[in-house]
Amino acid sequence: MTPEVMLGPPLAVGFALAVLAQRKGWAPPLWAALCAGAVLRVLTMLLAPHTAVQPYDFEHDFRDAANAVLDGVNPTMHLREGGWHFLPLLAYVLAGQQELGETLGLSWAVAGRIVPVVADLALIPLISRLAAERGALRGFQYACLPVGVLVSGLHGQFPPITLLFGVAALLAARRGRVQLAGLLIGLSVSCTHWSLLLVPGVVLAVPGLRRRVTVLVWTAVAPLAMLASSTVFLDTAVTELPALVRAIMSTRPVVGDWGWTAVATGGEQIVSPAFGRVGLVILAAALLAALWWWRRAEPEVLTLALLLVFLIVTYRLGAQYLLWPLPYLLVRPPRGTWGAITLTSLWVTVGYLHLLYFMAGLEWGAAHRLWVLSSLAVIAALVYTLPWRERGLPATGPAAGVQGLSDGHEPAANGRR
Repeated sequence: MTPEVMLGPPLAVGFALAVLAQRKGWAPPLWAALCAGAVLRVLTMLLAPHTAVQPYDFEHDFRDAANAVLDGVNPTMHLREGGWHFLPLLAYVLAGQQELGETLGLSWAVAGRIVPVVADLALIPLISRLAAERGALRGFQYACLPVGVLVSGLHGQFPPITLLFGVAALLAARRGRVQLAGLLIGLSVSCTHWSLLLVPGVVLAVPGLRRRVTVLVWTAVAPLAMLASSTVFLDTAVTELPALVRAIMSTRPVVGDWGWTAVATGGEQIVSPAFGRVGLVILAAALLAALWWWRRAEPEVLTLALLLVFLIVTYRLGAQYLLWPLPYLLVRPPRGTWGAITLTSLWVTVGYLHLLYFMAGLEWGAAHRLWVLSSLAVIAALVYTLPWRERGLPATGPAAGVQGLSDGHEPAANGRR
């Protein structure tokens, strides 16, 4: 039996437990959620090195970035085109994993997945605390759902780290710790570009214009520090910083794996600057429209809306992107949440485990085309799940003290838990 097939039953059991917990109204203690999450993720991490296909970025780009840092060179400036275009924070993490693996005698295939798994486990209590109600249930459900398990344990990707900082920042903002909130969301932005979508929610969770400006100022601290570190720890000269910033802001326009570009290319993955330019305009317009439409919503709702709109209209996507909205879906579940979670879990599981190839007997290219074109069903579920009815603020209740974009005065109290 292949590792891909062996992973199927544990993931199915985890999903079933999440659904059963919802129906039965369970409230498992935190230790139970952490144990369930750890079992699923560690099992996946141990089976991942034996799968037939290793994720290309994990096997090559991530390890190359780690080695580049250990050699004192900047991976953004020295790796293949599109192989690494981030601030060096995550490259430092990868280098640390590489060193840890060598110290403990672990292969890269295991050591390279440790931090994403730990970060994903650390998200469980944060989600429980952020949830407006039934926090113990929401943390347990996140522990059991397949998307986080596969993104961290199989792919070894970065969204759990980015989300860990982002959710922690929102919690800090809710509790009035503005400097900490800014620093944490700045660390999230230092991980990957998409976490800029988390910034508006964190800023709006803080009452008062002055405090919001303070959050934004502190948000800039971590990215600037990471940029400066390139000149201290890596081989980037000060005069090369503008070129480094341009390289970080660039993206390779790989399209055809999701949504409208999958239809346009017939399910074939291609590199298309034309699609990239058009797609960027569409994406920016959609996000600005969403920011305006949900400008008076609660911070969690605004964040969820921005993440869902991004996924719905984006011209490029990796399966790991579908983890982004999951904490916020669980924290403030709108209409259609479980339909979206079900289809997302199924789509990600089929893609990561190549089930159309291994179980349906399809040729590899045909399996991939069918998988990417089926993303249209997932997108339809995400559209239905958009929190259309939660645009405004309740007159009373726990979030009554949180102000929208159009209201910058400072209320007497936050009022949130």
